[in-house]
Amino acid sequence: MKSKTKSKQVVLSVPDMHCASCPKIITIGLKDLKGVTSVATSLDTKKVTVDFDPSKIKINDLVANIKESGYAALPAVALAKEGSNTIAVDKTEHDHSTMPTEVISPASDVSSTSQVTLLNLTGMHCSSCAGLIERSLKKVNGVTEVNVNFASEKARIVYNPSTAKVEDLIKGVESAGYSASLPGEKEENQKEKRQKEISYWFTKFFLGFVLSIPMILFMVYDFTSKVPLESTIMPYAGIASLILSTPVLFYVGSNFFAGFWSALKMRTFSMDSLIAIGTGTAFTYSVYEYVKYFQQTGSLVGLNGFKVPNLYFEVAAFLITFVALGKFMEAKAKGKTSQAIEKLMGLAPKTARVSRNGQQIDIPVEQVIVGDIVIVRPGDRIPVDGEITSGYSAVDESILTGESLPVEKQVGSKIFTASINKTGSFEFRTTKIGADTALSQIVKLIEDAQGSKAPIQAVADKISSVFVPIVIAIAILTFVVWYFFLGATLTFSLLAFVAVIVIACPCALGLATPTSIMVGTGKGAEYGVLIKGGEPLEMAEKIKAIVFDKTGTLTKGKPEVTDFINYLPGDTSILSILYSIEQKSEHPLAEAIVKYGQSSGAVNYPLDDFQAIPGHGVKAKVNGRVYYVGNRKLMEQNGIPLSASFDMERFENDGKTAMIIADSQKILGVIAVADQLKETSAHVVSKLQKIGITVYMITGDNRRTAEAIARQVGITNVLAEVLPQNKAEEVKKLQDSGLKVAMVGDGINDAPALTQADLGIAMGSGADVAMESGGIVIISNDLNGVLTAISLSRETVGKIRQNMFFALFYNVLGIPIAARALAFAGIVLKPELAGLAMALSSVSVVTNSLTLKLYKPGKFNWVSKLAPYAMVAVFITIFFEFARFSSQMGGMEKSTALAAYLVNNPSVQTEINQALINNPSRIGMVGKLPKLFLGLDSLPQSLKLAEGSLDLSAENSVIIGSVEASMMKGEGLISGVGSELKDFFGLPSVKIVGILEQTGTALDEYHVFNRSTFDKLLAKEDILVTETGMGELKMFYLYDRNNIPALLRSVVNPLKRSYTMGNMKFLPVTIGYDEAAMMKSEKLISKKLDTLKDFFGNNVIVAGLPKRTLTSLDMMHFVPREFKDNYLNSLKTESSVMPTSEDSVN
Repeated sequence: MKSKTKSKQVVLSVPDMHCASCPKIITIGLKDLKGVTSVATSLDTKKVTVDFDPSKIKINDLVANIKESGYAALPAVALAKEGSNTIAVDKTEHDHSTMPTEVISPASDVSSTSQVTLLNLTGMHCSSCAGLIERSLKKVNGVTEVNVNFASEKARIVYNPSTAKVEDLIKGVESAGYSASLPGEKEENQKEKRQKEISYWFTKFFLGFVLSIPMILFMVYDFTSKVPLESTIMPYAGIASLILSTPVLFYVGSNFFAGFWSALKMRTFSMDSLIAIGTGTAFTYSVYEYVKYFQQTGSLVGLNGFKVPNLYFEVAAFLITFVALGKFMEAKAKGKTSQAIEKLMGLAPKTARVSRNGQQIDIPVEQVIVGDIVIVRPGDRIPVDGEITSGYSAVDESILTGESLPVEKQVGSKIFTASINKTGSFEFRTTKIGADTALSQIVKLIEDAQGSKAPIQAVADKISSVFVPIVIAIAILTFVVWYFFLGATLTFSLLAFVAVIVIACPCALGLATPTSIMVGTGKGAEYGVLIKGGEPLEMAEKIKAIVFDKTGTLTKGKPEVTDFINYLPGDTSILSILYSIEQKSEHPLAEAIVKYGQSSGAVNYPLDDFQAIPGHGVKAKVNGRVYYVGNRKLMEQNGIPLSASFDMERFENDGKTAMIIADSQKILGVIAVADQLKETSAHVVSKLQKIGITVYMITGDNRRTAEAIARQVGITNVLAEVLPQNKAEEVKKLQDSGLKVAMVGDGINDAPALTQADLGIAMGSGADVAMESGGIVIISNDLNGVLTAISLSRETVGKIRQNMFFALFYNVLGIPIAARALAFAGIVLKPELAGLAMALSSVSVVTNSLTLKLYKPGKFNWVSKLAPYAMVAVFITIFFEFARFSSQMGGMEKSTALAAYLVNNPSVQTEINQALINNPSRIGMVGKLPKLFLGLDSLPQSLKLAEGSLDLSAENSVIIGSVEASMMKGEGLISGVGSELKDFFGLPSVKIVGILEQTGTALDEYHVFNRSTFDKLLAKEDILVTETGMGELKMFYLYDRNNIPALLRSVVNPLKRSYTMGNMKFLPVTIGYDEAAMMKSEKLISKKLDTLKDFFGNNVIVAGLPKRTLTSLDMMHFVPREFKDNYLNSLKTESSVMPTSEDSVN
């Protein structure tokens, strides 16, 4: 007896299997090999068990075949099928780099040497991210085409597999700062994923908002003096803002800095770049100013009841918080629509009942292989594609075809995954599994269409790529011009840079689209319309042609009996006989006839010998007499004359399905069943045609039936006998003729056409995938929703464009002001107000979007139309009011402009100096704070007034310098000209008659009285005012043991009257912080104990360099009283000149 060939078994490890499709792909490949007897794969263990004939095939051949399928394999275990003998296997190194890619559609424009893969992306948060990923992937060797879709968070990549591997593509995404995975890997439920995104941004926004609330209070103090506890709270504003803004910037804003870094690595800029640069500069500069303040004052809190100056932590915090709000609203807008592709894939059953070795077993659908016999019972969903081998039934294929009528199936009929078996049972042989099924192919077509990039997105990307660098360039140019060409201070120039970046920050741009979409889609839902994003919104107004699918769109999708002709009018039993027979029938139209019989009062007769005749009809005996119900062929086979032919053709010409009831001799009646048109179909078609839109109908019906239905609704353009997979091609033909096409459908078979169309409008009664593919969905299933969708889309797109205009309008108006282009006119915009203006731009965008809430179909929205004009006026007012207020707030911005004014008008500077030198000055203290007083009867007429007059003739009247007036207003002591001060340094009351414009000189700190009033002041004459030969004003505080200012008692030693070095006597001088900084810059002194000879008639030694006090004391020299006597004596012999520096005494 001939020995039997021993079968062998090997277990191969395939670590790259990652989804349900992988085992199928591997199984198909292996089963094609000669010598392989069986294949079993396990996704859980990532192992493949193969039974094979070792005389015909080797293990290495199996490994090579799996590699050809796109996977790396390692032999794990090899056993003899009989006898458990181990086969020795060399565990050679295999390439793990090859990973599975999607099947390329024949329609794809891809060369035979290329492959296409889809990657799921995570970490994108703006359209700029998509651009960065594209640029990074295009740098991967072997990649020929990349499309990244921000909305679907997928990348479609065409590449040469011999050059690039999937791991290379994933690394390309990661190098741009994002994450990628193959479909099926780490894939979350899309609804959960979207909810996580919404929660993520809400958490960030909420945290930023909570931490920013205290900083709002700090900003309020800049605007009003009516908030209590200012002097108690404001000194701590700096340290509090630093602590609060740090987590806002580096946690809430971490995404933007990561995006900035990714863009930087790609040598480009994104919207993240502006946000990161603006907030980072404001924060870094604030830290720098805070450290400098600490070095100057030795204090971490503000002095004299004021906040630490020049800190802009709140600007950084507010910017990040508002952008996070925009991202939250954007995520919520995107989350408004369900993600149904995943749900569509879930329509396929998880298990299948197959017949193996004479037994029926339930197995996971992943284990079904081509050739398996699958058993289907009534009510089951079909698990895979196949061909019926036995049995008969009607199958509901509406999930695939969109046609509501069940389709009769018999031996030889093809059936498809996810369709529903109605009543009968049958068996079928599997022909297609996994990615090859009709359902999977439709899903792939949808994913392909959704993965392609819309042209408008490319335009938006281009604008973004240009806008950001231009803004940065303007900001840099602003700094360079002010600092290097106009001689402004570093602080002033840097603040101008920050203000430009801040005012141009794209918060309003970020809110423009999502807020409009959110409000527009919410309003649309009220009227049964779901709008799913900016792209369909913009496309809706461009539509020139609309293609309606027939079944379920123009029709109701529910068959009904429309006509019944009884050829024996006196015999009422005909309908009852028909009703009784159809109750036993499994025909798809039987349910409609039964309902008709019930509503007509038909009687149910008992039946004998009921028999279904597949493809023709049924027959049965009623009271011993044979009756037939069916089509023409059934009558012909039984020799029954077709006397009802005319009526049947008439019904068919009206788009109806006609069936005959007859006995064995003649026709007794004809009944017609049709899918009725919706009541609104004709009205909607007429309205669309009136607004200039060409209407088409597309259907798989025969032309006669299709044209009959089209005539009823007024459609003259009919696309008939179109197979489901060809509908997209018909849409493309219309597009190729130059039309912008909208497709209105309700079935999964419409999904490729919906995605192919410029605008997909899906009816809500259809399958979820159609809703997924449609850019607009008519949720209510009312065709009037198509009209509403177009009008609402047009208004919503109008709002988006208005919002974009407002955002750019803010930039055009705000950037020049922020750049201090009008500083010479006293018009500036401080960074904190620039930040607030930016915030208000965001609020205005949201407000403009909210006017969409007043939308009503067919009504004119007056508020929405007028709002843009009102907002333009508000915008202009806001900017100039903020600029005016910034000017009133004073500070180095205006000082720089005024310094330039004084350089160009030296006579004004001279007049101010002479007024201070030639008239007596006094100093008094309010607590620790100094107050300066000047006595003269008239001020120079060249001085500018902020308010009031220069008239000091009235007794007890006073004119106040700008800095002092600003402080007194801030403390609530005065409101302006006309205010009175009670019990003022010995005077019962004084009245404010004028407030000077800022001069940039010591005069800004003074109270000016006429000589009569001045003489009554209880203030000391401890101030000596003079000037250098170069016209620089110098102020000396003359001290003794009893009048040392409290702020300097730890620095000035009144008991040390002089120093003697050699034969020379030196008077001690303590120099205020600002004056010392100036003298150091002029290299007159460098440190403590430096000496100055002939310093205003005195030899002096620098005895002290105090910290900054942020008062007028910072601009004074503190000297013993004898300094004045020496100075006056020196004037008798020669003019005072500035001395030169000497070495210090050590």
